[in-house]
Order: sequence, then structure tokens, then C-alpha cells
Amino acid sequence: MTKGTGPLSKVYNVVINSVDKVVPQAARPFWEAPTGPKTVFFWAPLGKWGLVLAGLGDLVKRPPQNVSLNQSGVLATTGLIWSRYSVVIVPKNYSLLAVNMVVFLTQAFLIGKHLKWKSENTSQVVYQHPRSILRFNDSS
Repeated sequence: MTKGTGPLSKVYNVVINSVDKVVPQAARPFWEAPTGPKTVFFWAPLGKWGLVLAGLGDLVKRPPQNVSLNQSGVLATTGLIWSRYSVVIVPKNYSLLAVNMVVFLTQAFLIGKHLKWKSENTSQVVYQHPRSILRFNDSS
């Protein structure tokens, strides 16, 4: 339950109170848990699985030369930071830990895929950003 007074808080409270009446006794421990569906600790990681699905789509379909090192690097870094955060907050949020570790691993694999392609195809690299951390020799 939220203590907010805005319209979305009111809608959320109505939905939770309605569903609360029909939750079976066997599901009560999960429903009432500190990281259960009544809290943001449940819904935030659930929504973040969308990033995982997008990353998995990139793994399958995106050519390695089109992988953005900046974007993948930032996503991998946030995956690590939020993984750490998920185990130091109270209550510990293991679903947040799981989704962030998968975000990190997916993005790290995309970075590796791009760097492997870049090292094998340095003559085909069209543009190198002048402030890029990684330098590759042009063989042209």
C-alpha cells in the first residue's frame, strides 16, 4: 500500500485492495513479503527485465559493428552498481540482484562481441572517435 495522495497512488491502492481479497492462503507469504507484489521492490525488477529482453535481442540480431560501446558500457556499469545496492538495502532484494547481474552479463558480452569484431576488422573501421579510450591501428 502506498501512502501517496496522487491519482496513480489511489488507483494502485484500489487494485491492491481488490486483489488482496482474492489471494489464496498458499500465496499469502509471497503476497505479504517485504519484496512482494505489494511493493516497488517487486515491480521495479520486473520492469527492468525489459532491458534484458532488449539486450538479448541485440545479442541475436545486432551486427557487432553496430553495438554502441558507450551504451553497453553504461548499462553494464549500472548493472554492477545496482547489483551491489540490491544486497545492501533493507530488505535485501534478490530479484533486483538477478536482473542486474543479467543486464551486466548481457552488456559485457555485447562489448566483447564488438571489441572482437573491431580487432579482427581494423581495416574496415570507418571512423574512430578522437576521444575514444581504445586505439586501433589503421592498416589502410
